Amino acid sequence: MRNYDVLDMGFRNLLRRKTRTMLTVVGVVVGATAIIIMLSLGIGMNENLNKTIESMGDLTIIDINQYAWRPEAPGSNDYISAQNVLDAALLEKIRTWDGVLAVTPYFNYSDMSMRAGKRYVPMWINLIAIDSDFLPYLKLEADVGYMPQPGDTNWILFGSLRARMFYDEKKGYPSWKEQDAMWNPDYTKPPKIDITKEIITMQNPTTVWVWDPNTGMGEEKQLKGKLKKYELDKVGVIKRFENQYGYDDNEYQIYADYRIIEEMLIEREKLTKVKPKDSMIGKYDQIRVKVKDIKTAETIQKKLMEEEEIMLNWGLADERAAMQQSQGTMQVILGGIGAMSLLVAAIGIANTMFMSIYERTKEIGVMKVLGCPLGGIQSMFLFEASIIGFLGGVLGSGISLIGSYMMNNYEPFRKVLGNVSGSGNFYVQNVEQGNISVIPVWLILLSILFSTVIGLVSGYMPARRATKISALEAIRSE
Repeated sequence: MRNYDVLDMGFRNLLRRKTRTMLTVVGVVVGATAIIIMLSLGIGMNENLNKTIESMGDLTIIDINQYAWRPEAPGSNDYISAQNVLDAALLEKIRTWDGVLAVTPYFNYSDMSMRAGKRYVPMWINLIAIDSDFLPYLKLEADVGYMPQPGDTNWILFGSLRARMFYDEKKGYPSWKEQDAMWNPDYTKPPKIDITKEIITMQNPTTVWVWDPNTGMGEEKQLKGKLKKYELDKVGVIKRFENQYGYDDNEYQIYADYRIIEEMLIEREKLTKVKPKDSMIGKYDQIRVKVKDIKTAETIQKKLMEEEEIMLNWGLADERAAMQQSQGTMQVILGGIGAMSLLVAAIGIANTMFMSIYERTKEIGVMKVLGCPLGGIQSMFLFEASIIGFLGGVLGSGISLIGSYMMNNYEPFRKVLGNVSGSGNFYVQNVEQGNISVIPVWLILLSILFSTVIGLVSGYMPARRATKISALEAIRSE
């Protein structure tokens, strides 16, 4: 029995009883549509969750803090804390790990003197020391002046507000009116002092406050000797960008090359005769790590906790995991509904094939008498069952795409289904809710394949039953 004969007879047998074939296909269509829609709602939930979390921060940036805390368990009101040792050795070790794109110390520093050119000084100083390699991942742009590139040294970046808070030292400290103008600037007008045209110098102050870790007390000390001036000739102002709450996240910031700050600390400790065991050189309050994707972030976090015994603060990754866990129950329910629908369709296919065998018993007997191999008879029935599954999968996919379009584009459907699926719970201000239902190409192909396999599996028992029918009894049957 040739393959062509199997195909020809299979199609003719299906068309012979069009109504029954159509009703069986409809059962598969319902099952395939149900499972695609249910899975698409789950995918939509995940995408909306990730979009909401990403609006709060970058999931591929890991923050390691010296002082860390986290709940004992998700949802618990009891907390545990730890003091991590963050030093240059850990920084260099993390830099060598697979998937790490950049790693930097990240700490505040304010005990210094700063000057723009010869005359201009800031009202107050508080900068963040950071590696220029990490700057691209903060998504900063220079509005005016120089934007530091990875590998740069002797650079400094001012936030849009902080760049306007310099005053002319020769004219004295700003009046209340002038200070108010600095704190509430008119950004449509250029600043009175363009610091990007000046060389910024930083220097240790002549008097510093020294903390004694042994006594827990502090005292002022004079830094005797000539203090080195550090010149930063790469000066830029960060482009202003208002977030969803109406203010610029970086307007108060000053970012500067951390190596210069470390050199200033070395000078300071040398002049104040800090003991080596009490030195803070190469010890950080925070380390930030940028990795290539979310999966790598999970791997790196696990490595930090298990191998380096670092406690990580409760953060966005934990929030995402908690939300995904809460979604899990809903996704299982949705998947279960779809699977039950497809199971009912499978029973329908099996029933149709058994009925077909009983109606075609005599035909099967004649085929056996004429010498048709048992494999050919079995293949014919399996082909018919798989065609029913395939057609149901294709039609179900088409209907699912239409249904998905309706859910995503008609507001009443979006509102109801967003609340039912849980994706409506992940909305934050100025973060638009994404599609309720998301059907990727792989889901369509998988659904068609799965429906076809369901047809084959459902038709296997009837096909085996057909091969076991006695040829003589089949011919005598009416």
